[in-house]
Amino acid sequence: MGRSTGDLCGRLRDYLRDRKLQIGERIPGERDMSAALGVGRTALRPCIELLVSEGVLERRPQSGTFLLSLPASTRTRATIALIAPFQGTNEPGREADSGWLYRVVSAFERVALPAEAQLLLKDQSPFVDDPCSVKDLSVQAVADGAQAVVLLHPTGPKEKISCALALLHDAGVHPVIISARSYPGLASRVYFDSGWGAYIAIRHLIQHGHRRIGFAGAPDGPEWMQERCQGYCDALEAAEIESEAPLLYYPGRDETSRERLPLPENGADALAYFLSLPEAMRPTAVFAANDALALGMLQAAATRNIPIPALFSLVGFDNDPGALLAGLTTVERPTEALGEAAARLTLERIAAGPKAATVTERLRPVLIERATVMTPQTCGNSVNAKELS
Repeated sequence: MGRSTGDLCGRLRDYLRDRKLQIGERIPGERDMSAALGVGRTALRPCIELLVSEGVLERRPQSGTFLLSLPASTRTRATIALIAPFQGTNEPGREADSGWLYRVVSAFERVALPAEAQLLLKDQSPFVDDPCSVKDLSVQAVADGAQAVVLLHPTGPKEKISCALALLHDAGVHPVIISARSYPGLASRVYFDSGWGAYIAIRHLIQHGHRRIGFAGAPDGPEWMQERCQGYCDALEAAEIESEAPLLYYPGRDETSRERLPLPENGADALAYFLSLPEAMRPTAVFAANDALALGMLQAAATRNIPIPALFSLVGFDNDPGALLAGLTTVERPTEALGEAAARLTLERIAAGPKAATVTERLRPVLIERATVMTPQTCGNSVNAKELS
């Protein structure tokens, strides 16, 4: 989008805000808005389409265009603090988070900087071993004059993060969190719908003819894993497939840590578990709760010359870089859309004032089809579990 078009879109946002339209109200027609903004209708239409794609406006056939949410002001000049472990952590499985966080922040900047927002980046990485670091950085953000504080995948116990969010709320600073954990009432939250991602993955497998589908992940694990497990169950139920849950779940190796991230070595264990089942019960496809598990299964299978997807199809979740290189069918998190949505929500909350109610926005992931899914083979499950020993 060129600068002139971007400027016009900003003017359109301000126009809609200045008219004090109510949510659900029909906006003026293109002719009236073009006249008010001093531009042609052809120039205005791309900006209207942009606001439709952002969920600010909705077109209704034969009814007009309606306001779904208040557009962020282009004149905010607000100070927004972003707290995250930008350089990663020493926790296994979290090292790759830093690259993902930078993509989210870059998308956040694309929306916030044109609104003249000042961003303060506060890196939690040097302090991740301190359980109170997220609280301390939040106190710093308040002292620095932030009108809103965004926590991006913060580390630390959930109760300490809850404390930080409550502190921000009491200080009149609007808290926003991007996290798989939920904090009802304490902060506005933007995240992707893990349950929906699992649902479309299982539906994809069912469309390829699979009926016995395994789930690699602890059903009592972290909140995001529980959501993916529920999406798995919902998809089977919708297809009227009776799940043999005790046989199809891989419970995980560390039952004491519900927040532990699954690692590739757990994928090797999952592969051994599924192959140890009687052939009549063995899944013809497996949905892994994250790519680390799926890639661990692929690596273990390759080491032992076990064919995938001929033995069973495999779908992961996250679309990590390793998934691309391995040709893994997986579910992609909407990274850039997440950052942009978080920025719009933050700007809107600032515009609404410190007493604005918290809101939650969940984005839908998409399925990336690659090479690890095929129709079940009649003899594909004949591999004996002893081959793994």
